[in-house]
Amino acid sequence: MEFSPPIAARKTDELVRIANYPDKWNPVAVEQAKQELLKRNVPTDYQQRKVRNWNRFYKRKEQAISFRKAKESYSWVEVIFNLPAFLISVLFDWNLKKDGYTYKHKQRKYILAITGLLIVIVYVWVQLSQRSAI
Repeated sequence: MEFSPPIAARKTDELVRIANYPDKWNPVAVEQAKQELLKRNVPTDYQQRKVRNWNRFYKRKEQAISFRKAKESYSWVEVIFNLPAFLISVLFDWNLKKDGYTYKHKQRKYILAITGLLIVIVYVWVQLSQRSAI
């Protein structure tokens, strides 16, 4: 099977990445990358060092993304200028906490509680107004 660019023409680091992350590549490409690394006499300790560095980088990247998600909140600009999307998010997005948006999840709970309380207050006020009108 031919790849573009050909496996043999790729840089060593790219071959290391292909050979050591097989779930992200075509199995034929993985096998060709392993063969090319053998041809180039790339030591396994060099490959392992590269993979460890990349894994550390990916882990730090994931931590940064998780931290950003956890601190993300609804802004007033979002509420005012994009009200339909905001309402859909608050009413129907039940996976905020599972997706890592812990602060948005907390805000959502408060928004729903306050909205429910306001509905009850308005309902009671209307009922009392109707009784006093009778």
